[in-house]
Amino acid sequence: MTARRPSILRSRFLWKLFAGYGLLLLLTLAVVGELVAANVRGELLAEARGELAGLLGRFEVALAEVELQVPRGDDPAAGESSSAVAERVLATASGRGVIALARERGVFLEVYDAEGRVVVAVPVPAAAARPAIGGAPDAVFRARERGELVAAESWSGRRGGGTFVVARPLEGDGPAWLGRQPVLIATRPLAGLDARLGGMRELFVTGSLIALLCAFGLAWLHTRAVDRPLVRMSEVARAMGQGDFTRRVPILDRDSFGELAQALNRLGTASRDRMDTMTTDRNRVLAILGAMVEGVIAVDANERVVHMNAAAGRILGTQAAAAEGRRVWEVTRVREVSECLGAALRTGEEQESEVRVVAPPRDRWVELHANPLHDADRVVAGAVVVLHDVSELRRLEAIRRDFVANVSHELKTPITAIRGLVETVLDDPEMEVPFRERFLGRIRDQAHRLSSLVSDLLTLSRLESAGSHGEASVFDLRGPVRDSVAALTQPAEARGITIEVDMPDEPLRVQADADSIRVAASNLLDNAVKYTPEGGHVWVRLDKGEAEVTLVVEDTGIGIDKKHLERIFQRFYRVDKARSRELGGTGLGLSIVKHICIAYGGEVTVDSVPGRGSSFRLRLPLA
Repeated sequence: MTARRPSILRSRFLWKLFAGYGLLLLLTLAVVGELVAANVRGELLAEARGELAGLLGRFEVALAEVELQVPRGDDPAAGESSSAVAERVLATASGRGVIALARERGVFLEVYDAEGRVVVAVPVPAAAARPAIGGAPDAVFRARERGELVAAESWSGRRGGGTFVVARPLEGDGPAWLGRQPVLIATRPLAGLDARLGGMRELFVTGSLIALLCAFGLAWLHTRAVDRPLVRMSEVARAMGQGDFTRRVPILDRDSFGELAQALNRLGTASRDRMDTMTTDRNRVLAILGAMVEGVIAVDANERVVHMNAAAGRILGTQAAAAEGRRVWEVTRVREVSECLGAALRTGEEQESEVRVVAPPRDRWVELHANPLHDADRVVAGAVVVLHDVSELRRLEAIRRDFVANVSHELKTPITAIRGLVETVLDDPEMEVPFRERFLGRIRDQAHRLSSLVSDLLTLSRLESAGSHGEASVFDLRGPVRDSVAALTQPAEARGITIEVDMPDEPLRVQADADSIRVAASNLLDNAVKYTPEGGHVWVRLDKGEAEVTLVVEDTGIGIDKKHLERIFQRFYRVDKARSRELGGTGLGLSIVKHICIAYGGEVTVDSVPGRGSSFRLRLPLA
């Protein structure tokens, strides 16, 4: 089930785009509006200036007509108030036209003298109707100083008290009754002009709102065209981030978004191929590591286990599956492993050591080889240690040392005896014949023992060499057993020992080397005869099973203590060393029997009771 796509009105891209459009539009409209308003206001003020200047000219004509009505030398203003003078002005023909026009347009006309007093004010308004002309004195001063028309804006502290002032001095000195340096003033409230500008601003705001709505519509259309492919591509990219590289973006147009979608699809295909390759390589590496007999442990820079194969877990006596993510010293208590990895991480160099791992069922000797792992910047990012179990090698080395020591000891004894006897005979030329013959007989016995020892060593060496067990063939096992019994019948009868043989009538066919099997049977029967007292019995029996045949050699000899049973098949191991040497044994017979059985897929076991005899069983698979 696919996730529901969010509404376009909830798109952050839409609101960002609209915010950009809106801010740009508002800024543009504000700047243009202010420029237009300033230009229109300037034109309105220029228009008002011309209008007021015309009124001042007509007002000056009306004042001149008042002067004509007064005889020369009289002062019409003497004892008259401003209201009276204004009435006289209104009485003239020009004055009536000027005053009517001023009232129609809301203009106030006044005359200031040099002392700043209002000499004439027409028309005479109510006190509340007359605007506060805060900038009039300044306009009067500048007009008198420049001698020309001056226009200025005046603002009072009261609410809505803005006025427009035009001042112009009278030409010449003017009538005497107007005082010294009279200045004509025309004032007009700015309320009308502000009302016209306010209407323009309302129209401007209305247009701005309409433009914003259009901008939102354009932004919505543009976002709809842009957001949909972006949403599709983001969904595909999110799926790729979660490991799904099968998703693709539909290519609708050949524009920039189409090229981006095509690039994203190519990236998905390449990423899928790369992930498949990485997975294959990882599985191959894990298979190789899992099949290795050497243990492998990989850790990161914090000594946390990244990988441990089954061989490492087996060597260290831990669970490899539960080791990942844990510190190496938590996984194993073998201190040397953690120290070897830590040294490789610290120094960045290869480390080697050997450790003895104490764990059941037997201790192990393990060689450690640790190497640091570097990242792309050649910084140590981890380490890997290879654990090589050399326990078998150490065991074989110990066996070799024991073998060399035992061989040296066994060879030294007859050689020393022969040397001593020969020297005795040579040192005494006049030795009597019976003594000489006795010494020569002992030399012969020691030489025979030395020959037997060398022969058994060669036989054992041949059996231990791979591929040197002799050519296997199918033969009847009864034949080699009969030969062995026949060879030992006379020595047994000489000591009064009875050998009884029990064999089935049917052939017992096995696949092995007949000579080697004959040697094994002879060694078992020879030991039985040697270690059985005079008058004893030896039984030789062949038992056939379903898949194997068993050669059983029992005797009524001295028997073997239980503590020796596990070691009697080792080379040169003797239960009674003095008796064995006296009987001419080399200590290699049972070891040769064991190697022959193992070479042909068999086994040899023993049951023995001290003083009652022993029973050896040699099992071989049937051909």
